[in-house]
Amino acid sequence: MKSNITRELIYTIARHSNWQPEGINARFRNAKVYATPRDWAAFLRLFLLGTGASFTLAGIIFFFAYNWADMHKFLKLGLIELLLAATTAAAIFWKGNAAVKNVLLTASTVLVGVLFAVFGQIYQTGANAFDFFFGWTYFVVLWVLVANFQPLWFIFLALLNTTVILYTQQVATHWSFAVMLDILFILNVTAVVIWEVLAAKGRINIQHRWFPRIVGLAAIAAVTISMISVIFTGWSSDNGLSFILGLGVYGAAIWYGLRSRDLFYLSAIPFSAISVATALIIRLGEHLQEFMLLLATLFVMGSITLLIQYLSKLNRQWHGKF
Repeated sequence: MKSNITRELIYTIARHSNWQPEGINARFRNAKVYATPRDWAAFLRLFLLGTGASFTLAGIIFFFAYNWADMHKFLKLGLIELLLAATTAAAIFWKGNAAVKNVLLTASTVLVGVLFAVFGQIYQTGANAFDFFFGWTYFVVLWVLVANFQPLWFIFLALLNTTVILYTQQVATHWSFAVMLDILFILNVTAVVIWEVLAAKGRINIQHRWFPRIVGLAAIAAVTISMISVIFTGWSSDNGLSFILGLGVYGAAIWYGLRSRDLFYLSAIPFSAISVATALIIRLGEHLQEFMLLLATLFVMGSITLLIQYLSKLNRQWHGKF
C-alpha cells in the first residue's frame, strides 16, 4: 500500500516535534524520496539510451549531408524510408522496457523531418520553410498523442513554435511582432495547463517537472518581450492584447503557485513583472535618460532583493529549515 506521507508533511511534523534529522533522513530513504543506487542505475540507463539515440540520429543526418553528391535520389529516399519504417516497426512491436519504445518513437519523429528535408532537397519543391515544419508537425501528431513521453512532447511543442514563427514571417507577414509573441504565449501556456491538469489526475509522473518549467519559462519570456515591445513601439489595437494576457495569466500563475506551493511560478512571474516595469520606467524617462537609467537600476536592485527575501521566507514557512 502506497504511503500518503509526503516530504512536505514530514517537514511540518519535524518543525513541531523533536524529530531528529537522522530519523527524518531514514524516513526519506524508506519512502524512496532519496535516490538509491538502483535509481541511479536506472537514470544512467535512460541517459545512455537517449544519448545513443541522439548520436545515431545525428550520424544519419551527417551521412546524407556528406554523401549527398555521390548518392542517387532513389537511394537517398529509399534509405531514409527504410530507416523510418524499421524504427517505427521496432517501436510498435517492442515488448520490453517502455523507455526503449518511447525513444524509438521519438527517433521516428525526428526521421520524419529528415525524410521531408531529403525530399525537398531532391525535387526542390519551392515550398516555404513553414510548409516543411507544418507537414512535419502534422504527420507526427498521432504519435505524440499516443505516447506518454515528455521528451517527445517537448520536440512536438518545439515544432509547433517553429511553425508559428515561420508562418508569421512567410505567410502572415502583416502580423506584428507582438502578435506573434502573443500566439506563442497562448500556445505554450495551453501546453502547461494541459500538463498540470493531467498531472493532477495522476496521468503524468509529477516527479519530473522539467517540461512545464521549460515551457512555462518560454511562455513567460514571450509575453514579457511582447509587453516590452508594446511599451517601446506604442499601443495599438493589435498589440495591446499582450497586457491583457499577461495580467490575466500573472494572477492565475501566482494563485496556482501559492496553492501548490511551487516557487517556480512565484519567482518567474515577479521577475517578468520587474522587467516590464523597468522598461516602462525607461520609456517614460526617455528625455531624462541618465536619471531614469539610475532610477531603473535602483528599482531592479531593490525589487529583486525584496523578492528574494520574500521567497526565502516563504520557503522556510513551507518546508522548514534544518
